Amino acid sequence: MVKLIVNGEEREIDAKNYKNFGELVEELKKEHKNMVVSKLTVNGSEIPLARVDELLGATMDEEGLTIEIEFRSIREFLIDTLEEVVKYVDNVIRLLPKVSEDMIVDTQKGYRAIKDLTDGLTAVENLRENTMKVSKITPSDVGMKDREGEVVGILKKFVGGLEKSDIIDLSDMIEQQLPVVLNYYKEYFSKVLEILKSKAN
Repeated sequence: MVKLIVNGEEREIDAKNYKNFGELVEELKKEHKNMVVSKLTVNGSEIPLARVDELLGATMDEEGLTIEIEFRSIREFLIDTLEEVVKYVDNVIRLLPKVSEDMIVDTQKGYRAIKDLTDGLTAVENLRENTMKVSKITPSDVGMKDREGEVVGILKKFVGGLEKSDIIDLSDMIEQQLPVVLNYYKEYFSKVLEILKSKAN
């Protein structure tokens, strides 16, 4: 038997009734309509939400298995996620001058930082797209449509600089132009947050 705790309520399930973990999650989603998994803990270890999909095919045949799942409304989950990402973007903006300096002083370290930066930008852009899908709030709705062209232009130029491996150019772009992109994301997420929180009251 598997000990299952859903939003604090404990129950026992027979693992044999489920082909895999994904089947269990699908059944639980039916009980929690319009909600998303906001936290998953397996045997006391919290699983990062980005890795939950990897576990869907896993069988639940381990002895003494305890699975704890929390579901939250999409709006609540989005508010929490956006609050975290605004802090993250702020932090990245503060680090940009150091990354720019590293590009000149210690190119290898600089390239490692750029790899993290591009991964972060990709994640933030994916979140922006998902936020638009879920919240139905577009940059146009919050008066930011006219800035999209500039942001896209900077990102294209940045990718071009990476391909050319022009260290001086990249260093300047990181310090002078990437803050424009990150501030755009921060402002969009902050405005969506305001709207979502005002709907909560």
